[in-house]
Amino acid sequence: MIAPKVLQQPRQPRVAVRARDAARRRGRRTRLQGYAVPARIAITFAVVLVPVMIYVLLMGNLTALNYSLAHVTQQKSALVEETMRLDDRIAQLQSRERLADLAARLHMHDPQVYAVVDVPGPVLAPPSNGIAFLGALFHR
Repeated sequence: MIAPKVLQQPRQPRVAVRARDAARRRGRRTRLQGYAVPARIAITFAVVLVPVMIYVLLMGNLTALNYSLAHVTQQKSALVEETMRLDDRIAQLQSRERLADLAARLHMHDPQVYAVVDVPGPVLAPPSNGIAFLGALFHR
């Protein structure tokens, strides 16, 4: 079999390769230097802006918590006040003078004769002799 011929590229001198690489590096560096000033401005802006935004968010959260606390405190004081009013109303309705007045209007009086009634205790069912599982069937 005949081997195909491989054409070799003529080698360029080392100086030409180095010069081409150096030109590419200079071009790349020049393009990157065009972004240096905007990048520095953006970094400085971010370094200043991030702490300020964090501070604003934390203060907003603190303000919301303060409003919630004030609302809950107001509700608590309203509930305590209502509880005190209701306790006074209960005391007034349970007063002996009021109950005596109601009893007099309904023509009620203290009993003259007391009756003692004997209440029988509960009747216990006798223990079952049947099987527990089928107790309802065999219970007589």
